[in-house]
Amino acid sequence: MPVFSRLLLLLAASLFLAACQHGPRKPALYQYSTLAALMAGNYEGQATVGDLASKGDFGLGTFNGLDGEMVVLDGTVRRADSGLRLNTAAANTLVPFASLVFFAPQGQAQLPGLPDLPGLSSWLDTQIASSRLFAAAKVQGTFARLTIRSVPAFSPPYPGLMEALKSQTVRELSDASGTLVGIRAPAETSGTAVPGWHFHFVSADGTTGGHVLAATPAAVQAAWMSMDRMVLDMPTTGKAGTAAEIPGETVGGATK
Repeated sequence: MPVFSRLLLLLAASLFLAACQHGPRKPALYQYSTLAALMAGNYEGQATVGDLASKGDFGLGTFNGLDGEMVVLDGTVRRADSGLRLNTAAANTLVPFASLVFFAPQGQAQLPGLPDLPGLSSWLDTQIASSRLFAAAKVQGTFARLTIRSVPAFSPPYPGLMEALKSQTVRELSDASGTLVGIRAPAETSGTAVPGWHFHFVSADGTTGGHVLAATPAAVQAAWMSMDRMVLDMPTTGKAGTAAEIPGETVGGATK
């Protein structure tokens, strides 16, 4: 066998062995833009809903101009408008911020009685091996009480996010059936991602949803997964923002 052919075979064998040793690539959280940019009022993106299809089938975000809350469940991208009505987002709709993953549960369980959203978040934390991992959770069932919100669209010059949220619509639901879509980022990523758990809601009948401000689980089941890495894409225009613009104690309740 010619020397060149032997070298090619050796190279192919080395690559194969390396792939076997490292195994398949671990799942990653995909994110478009940063929390700091969103807090600073960068509500214009270059990504589209169609682009997100290759990034994940589960997650959350918002739309250009801060036009409603994004909920991605089972590959369908829904928008909760300012009236908290759900509709399917068109593929060409622009997106300034989104966090997505291809959801592949690593565990699931029927939840015990939990009093509120912090209690749910804490319980989910106990299922994740480390606080330094990213995580995603799907929580399905009935909620004795649920408080959700959405916001109207804004036009340039855009207000910062905290100012924009003064225009939010808030609705309280009782005995609400549906799904919470949750994403968690480690505290160390503050400024880039939303630290802690961040939930959006889709009702079982697909008519209403939004960002979750409060929840009292009644009879729910959770499935979850963790990730040790994040893939970040950035828009090349608009404000970048800084971590200093993020009020640490209100991030979980205030952000998209």
